Amino acid sequence: MIRKSHLILTAFIFFIQCAAPVKNLYPPKSLSSDNKKIYIVKHTWHTGIIFSRSEANLFLPALADEFQDASYLEVGWGDMDFYTADRGNIFLALKATLWPTKSALCVVGFNKHPHFAFGEDRAVEIIISDKGFINLVRYINNSFALNRDSLNIKLDTVTHGPSRFYLSKEKYHGFKTCNVWTAKALRKTGFPITPFYAIRAKNVISQIRRQKYKS
Repeated sequence: MIRKSHLILTAFIFFIQCAAPVKNLYPPKSLSSDNKKIYIVKHTWHTGIIFSRSEANLFLPALADEFQDASYLEVGWGDMDFYTADRGNIFLALKATLWPTKSALCVVGFNKHPHFAFGEDRAVEIIISDKGFINLVRYINNSFALNRDSLNIKLDTVTHGPSRFYLSKEKYHGFKTCNVWTAKALRKTGFPITPFYAIRAKNVISQIRRQKYKS
């Protein structure tokens, strides 16, 4: 009984901590010239994070020599087998959900403004502080698995247009989906989003829009 109560209390504290806004970083000072713009883009089942390639250069050594001609990068994360498959299926989806699996990062470089590339309904703009931006990019960088030479590990996958896949050092499971990863990354900026409520892509976008409406 004591053990069960302890687990419930621990889960409650964890939930409260996840729900509480991260202070001192968001909202940024409205007139600061150092503020950065990022975009959270909604795809069918998952979300991606879009940011300026040039602004991220110093804090993204895992991609130091790649996508140099791109104005923007979109980064997403997910179960390696499902994410990189030519076509997902129920088996891959269940495997990814039921137990921890290897994961991958998907990176796309492009030059169109995100609102032109995806539309304002799908790509939601968020203005964050310079410190929050650095935290975000470092979080993404730290998600890459590196080899002995400290280089990223490219995955041999089928072609997905301009997308490139890289091995991540994190594990995917039912309570850490691609959208939870996005929410955790966004919290590094100080933005008060709750990963606990971010299992689905639409939950991520609705939380962002709700918070921006409050602001």
